[in-house]
Parts: sequence; structure tokens; C-alpha cells
Amino acid sequence: TLPVLLGVDSGDVGMQRAILTVSTLAVILPISMQRDMADLAKTSRISVVFQFLTVLVVVIYSPVSTTLAEQGGLIAIASKSIVKSNTIFIGLGVLSFAFVCQHSAFIVAGSLEHPTKERWATATTRALALCVILEGACGIAGYLAFMEDTEGNVLNNFLSFDGETKNAANVARGLLCTTMFFVYPMDSFVCRHVLVVLFFRGRRAHEG
Repeated sequence: TLPVLLGVDSGDVGMQRAILTVSTLAVILPISMQRDMADLAKTSRISVVFQFLTVLVVVIYSPVSTTLAEQGGLIAIASKSIVKSNTIFIGLGVLSFAFVCQHSAFIVAGSLEHPTKERWATATTRALALCVILEGACGIAGYLAFMEDTEGNVLNNFLSFDGETKNAANVARGLLCTTMFFVYPMDSFVCRHVLVVLFFRGRRAHEG
């Protein structure tokens, strides 16, 4: 996403890797050096807001009405597009990847201000509900707009657009890049925590 936003050619693999390396060292690494998972609360809030705005851009600027008119309406699309056996497992894999945050669940639960079962249940329920809403809105709008041509990254479908739509898609790419910058430190924190428990302080580190 970042190389595309910076105008790097898709075939220039070396430049793409250089951009990813520099951005990782300059942004992701410093954030990953935080002492506690709770220190990532601010970046997590920003990430949630940016994800909402990214989905909003996709929903607003996707040419859904044009595609519906060309395909004969929503009922006609649904009658032939409900389940496709040749791609269903690919779709399930994508959906599953969107919910891979369980590896950090116990660490996040321990970082709550008052870590009770009730507060954790409330947090997870609201978080999963928001994820379902955002993912459903983005997926439905993207598919209804581009049908079989929908890319894995739906923002890539906007590369052929011009004017306001292209500018909005670039803004969404910037928001998505920022979100990814804030996501990877949470994953690296889990890896760091596992290594500390395994090699240095044993169970005492795991229990805080």
C-alpha cells in the first residue's frame, strides 16, 4: 500500500522493499519498543478511527449504483453470487485472518485498568461487533461495486479512477498505512513477551 501511495512502479521490487525497510525502522520499531501493551492504547484508538474512515471511503466512493444497474439489480446479483464453491475457502481464509488477534488476548486482558471478566467480556464483544460491521460494510460495498474484478485489497480497484475518487482512495491508502504501522507493534510485543518468558524470567514474566 505504501509503495503504491508513493507512486512506485509495481515491478520495482527493490524500491518497494527499501521503502518497507525504512518505514519499519523509522516507525514500527520505535513503537514496538514500548514497555507495556497498555502503552499502545493511543495508537490503537487512532487505528480504529482510521479503519472506520477507510471503510467509509470505500462505501461512499465505490460505484455500487452503476454496477447494480448493469447487473440487473441486487436480486439478480444475489441469485447467482451467494456461494461459489471455487472461491469459498479463499474467502473464509481472508475472514479468518481478520480475527487473528487472539494470540494477544491474554496480554491485552491483563493490560486493562481493572482486569475483570466482566470488563474483558464487554471489551471483546464490542470489538468483535465493530469488526463484523466494518468488514461486512467494506466487503459488501467492494463486491457490489467491482463484482468478480474485486482485488484482495479493494483500494487497488480505484487505481483506474480519476479526480475526487482517486484522491479519496489515496487518502484511504494513507489511513490504511498508518493503521498497519500501529498493528505490527502489537504482534511484535507478543513475540517479545514470549521470548522473555521462554529465555529470561519464566512464569513470573508471564504473570507480570
